[in-house]
Amino acid sequence: MGWKNLLIEAPVWLISRFYRPRFDPNRTTPREILVLRPNDFGELLTTTPLFEALRKRFPTTRLIAGVGSWGRPILENNPFVDEIVEIDAPWNNKLVEDRSHRNVMRFLWKSPQVAALRARGGFDVGIDVLGSYMGAVLLMRAGVRYRIGVRGYRGGWSGCQDYIEFARRQCGRAALGQAELLGAKTLPEARPQLFLTDDERLQAAQVWTAGEAGGRRTVRIVAGVGAGVSSKAWDARQVGDALTRIAEAMEKAGNACNIVIVGNDTDRLRAEEAMAAASPATAIRSMAGEVSMRIMFALVENADVVLTNSSMLLHVAAAFQRPTVAVIGGSVTRPEVHDAIWGYPPPYRSVAPERYVPGEHALNWPSVERVVDAVIESLELQRARGNNCAEPVV
Repeated sequence: MGWKNLLIEAPVWLISRFYRPRFDPNRTTPREILVLRPNDFGELLTTTPLFEALRKRFPTTRLIAGVGSWGRPILENNPFVDEIVEIDAPWNNKLVEDRSHRNVMRFLWKSPQVAALRARGGFDVGIDVLGSYMGAVLLMRAGVRYRIGVRGYRGGWSGCQDYIEFARRQCGRAALGQAELLGAKTLPEARPQLFLTDDERLQAAQVWTAGEAGGRRTVRIVAGVGAGVSSKAWDARQVGDALTRIAEAMEKAGNACNIVIVGNDTDRLRAEEAMAAASPATAIRSMAGEVSMRIMFALVENADVVLTNSSMLLHVAAAFQRPTVAVIGGSVTRPEVHDAIWGYPPPYRSVAPERYVPGEHALNWPSVERVVDAVIESLELQRARGNNCAEPVV
């Protein structure tokens, strides 16, 4: 750890001297566990298996998720989460614009959300899934009696009673490692968990069927054009070109294509750009900004393949084990590291450029041909397995 990190860690350690551990989860069952994850959508998605692991370890403990207000849809209808508490923390996310040190301090000491946490009288256990100086201080401010964090990433470990060591490992598995510190032995797969309602599935089915005609087998494709970091988003015009080529290949095989682009309001223009670049004969609909996040989840559940950037959509597809092709490039210069942390076992696969031009993010993308080949191969493999439809998730 460098001297700058030590300089920041020192006050965290000092503050923790006034917040000594007052609970031992190895001796007493926690009354409540606060899981802190006010980060981006994908990071929250990778954390979802943690709640099942904690529920199996502590069946009677109340599990509380402290997440950004933007992340609430991800945890709705989750049977392992007892309560969602909104914590719009101004760190380690791209949803809060002002992430300055001043705003961090203002949030920790003056935010009504933190005041509401403090008014609850404390929590027996708290887990800072990310592991940060700010998260450790927030747990102390919230009156958490036994704190778990991460050593070696963003700090804060000296303010915790236990921690995992940071390593380049699949992030969902890292979160499960924090459950293991509490004695969890029955662990779910390190794969995101989403729990849909019947009504959400029905609405998604109506979207799908609106774009289908009888007579031929239809291949359902969900495509994402956005990314949390713009330099991780493949050129929308190339997305449109790729979708055209995929549709043409499916037509030659005797299949129709039902292509839906998903995303939020900010992805609308990129979706329009992709559709403008596609052949007029390629039927593509944009649902970007048109359906809720939960309906987008339900659309993915019944997709035959998902084409995405390194974005939230990658993790949504993993939740339903849908064949996924992630286009990796731009500012992501080490795809093997990306997949070690953010990737999943098949049917996930990524396509990266064959070579990199240092400092030229716009040039560092795989060819359209390689992406198209990957999508078609994914569909063929899925068909060979005899699993062309997603299994319902209850």
